[in-house]
Amino acid sequence: MIMGRILFNNIIAAAILFISIAGPARVVADVERVYGRAVNMDGKVEYLEEHAVEYENGRIATIRTTYYDANFQKIGEQVSDFSHGPQLGSYDFKDERLQYSDGVLVMSDQILIYCKEAPDAETKKKYIPRQSNQIVGQGFNQFIVANLAALVRGDRIAAKLVLPAQMGQYDVRISKRYVQGNRILVRIEIDNWFLRLFTPQVEAEFDLNTGRVLRYQGVSMISDKAGKTVEVAITYDYPQQPSLLSSRFKQAATR
Repeated sequence: MIMGRILFNNIIAAAILFISIAGPARVVADVERVYGRAVNMDGKVEYLEEHAVEYENGRIATIRTTYYDANFQKIGEQVSDFSHGPQLGSYDFKDERLQYSDGVLVMSDQILIYCKEAPDAETKKKYIPRQSNQIVGQGFNQFIVANLAALVRGDRIAAKLVLPAQMGQYDVRISKRYVQGNRILVRIEIDNWFLRLFTPQVEAEFDLNTGRVLRYQGVSMISDKAGKTVEVAITYDYPQQPSLLSSRFKQAATR
């Protein structure tokens, strides 16, 4: 059993694992690659992310997220599909180090959630009805971006976050911490006073002009080799802002 994916104090962090780094809608089909670097509170790299975001006819279509350790060895992957809308990202996630997998399949009138804690374990499955305020997978980012104006005004946004690792869904709320220039820092938390006593603070910074997530701080949902999670800060590099990280990914790809 992978405790890092089932404890209540990781429920909110799951939301940020699923935050995509998709930018504004594109006019034609293309693929954008974005890179993330997760660092723990001691300054050590915990893992790296590579996101391949595909657009079709101006809309986000798929995201393939690959996770690597600090040595650029693959440790996990998630593939998301947005056939049912931008905030409903069906997906399949695999942790290659711990041999854990889970996912969500969005259908017209219901949602299938599933998880498998080990290769020889039984796959747990559950069907839940569709609701208008549900968020699935990497659709979390699209939901926040669609509500940025309301968050800037100071509104508190509520939604139901579907989480297969917990075999259910949870009420969450998103609120503004502050706005500074063209950036907004938002907090994401469980909308239950008792559960909030046991959940860490999770925050994400967005660019108000592009709608892109720039930084995240909170508990990681990519577990270490022992199946434990740590607090991390993640920063993202976009094609318009090439950095040493993106260069390192390119070098690793040619090995």
